[in-house]
Amino acid sequence: MTTETTLWPPAFFELGSGEHAPADRVAGHRSWYVRCQNFVTVVTRAAAGEILREEPASDEHLVLVLDGAEVDVTARDQQASASGPALVVVPAGPAQVRMRRSGDLIRIFTSRSPVASKAANAHTYATTNPQVTPLPPASGEFGTTLRVVPLADVPEVPGRHGRIFRTDSLMVNWPAPIDGPRDTDTLTPHAHDDFEQAVITVEGDFVHHIRRPWTARMRDWRPDEHVQITSPSVTIIPPGNVHTSRWVGRGGHQLIDVFAPARADFIEQGWVLNQKDYE
Repeated sequence: MTTETTLWPPAFFELGSGEHAPADRVAGHRSWYVRCQNFVTVVTRAAAGEILREEPASDEHLVLVLDGAEVDVTARDQQASASGPALVVVPAGPAQVRMRRSGDLIRIFTSRSPVASKAANAHTYATTNPQVTPLPPASGEFGTTLRVVPLADVPEVPGRHGRIFRTDSLMVNWPAPIDGPRDTDTLTPHAHDDFEQAVITVEGDFVHHIRRPWTARMRDWRPDEHVQITSPSVTIIPPGNVHTSRWVGRGGHQLIDVFAPARADFIEQGWVLNQKDYE
């Protein structure tokens, strides 16, 4: 674990609280933008008939169609329909998402995308965190095909870590929804040495527990944080911060983890469900 450099702190964005206004706010949709060093998350609530036009991107991006939403996605003269929950891998270049049925979407771009400037925390990345591994070059080697993965076709498998997908530069883990609170005897505190993680919650209440390890410099020490979050939300966890998340209260809970670049450890374990597309 890195201790020589002062760790960047976590950041919490509870999108429905009124504290963070959507960057896009028109009659038919609202979109909140939150970024990490290497990627941008866009949480959108949109009405049927809305068209979300996306500026040309130099690499692939993702559209996560949440339960209840239905969309048509157009890119590179290709079109595909998706009914949530579904994951769409969108090739480089301009794209368009048309809402066939009202609902929520999460779009994930690399930070090379022009949308990075819209992020509520764009100012944080005016300087670069040296602990974060850079994105690979945007080669365009793989990103030419529009692909849809209905999550109904991807059941949970014992021993496999969630439902993990990648692009040329991004990775998401979209596990199945969970009912009721998390067992407090099964928490998983851990830290990442060289990449940020975004935790997007789309249903339910959560508590993020975060510890910044002690260094030789006492001025770097911070109290543990136990932050309760109501969905929808985005939490950014920089390298070195020990963290675990706990879903609390009754009812359904759903979260999605985002990383960039694609994690080699998940690939080596054989957990990445579309890895063959990148070999």
